[in-house]
Amino acid sequence: MPKSRPRKRDKWTKVKLDPPAVEILKEQEKAFRRKFGRDPEPNDPIFFDPNADEPKPMSLEGTEDEVLAAMNKMNLPPAFAYAYRKTGLIGVKGMMDAWPADSRKEWNDAVKEYFLIEEASKQPDRPTPDEWNTQIPELLVSPFTRQDLAQVHECLRAIAPIEARGMTMIARIELAATLLAHARELGYEGGLKESEPGYGPVISALAEDLIVRRARELYASLSSPPC
Repeated sequence: MPKSRPRKRDKWTKVKLDPPAVEILKEQEKAFRRKFGRDPEPNDPIFFDPNADEPKPMSLEGTEDEVLAAMNKMNLPPAFAYAYRKTGLIGVKGMMDAWPADSRKEWNDAVKEYFLIEEASKQPDRPTPDEWNTQIPELLVSPFTRQDLAQVHECLRAIAPIEARGMTMIARIELAATLLAHARELGYEGGLKESEPGYGPVISALAEDLIVRRARELYASLSSPPC
């Protein structure tokens, strides 16, 4: 009879958690005991569905709310909450030490993005959120000013009389396509001035992507968009 092979043990990575991370886990353990009347086992979810009779993972939306509440209770920096919402990673030091390099980069990039957005929001002549509101990071870090916004409104007022006379859908499509083409052309020319070769097509494509994403965002913000 062949000898049975020795059973491989699961590999565990031990990390030393910082006090904020420890507190988050302790709070979840207490909540688990109150809900289920026992200590959590290794396979039980840390953030569980409070409405379930048996331990099961919370929905993504519920998990995010729970984690953000815990992070706020631990007085973690707002940049950490932003990075968590963007990456799904809980960035406290003890946990980050066990992350692969790509996860650490993703987290660090999100934190940097938060500070870039904060810096851009403090620029002179910046529109207030009531005047101009977007959730697109590339636009939030841009040097967009009230003067830029005024030019947009001026263009809208200029075409208002034409729209009042009546514009067909195909005319609107042609107008939007013309503006998009001009934006791509400006992006291409601006990219050519950069030192990195091939930057023109990159900026041109990015301009188109941002226009489409912003258009969808504006459409979604309408009070009662048609189905």
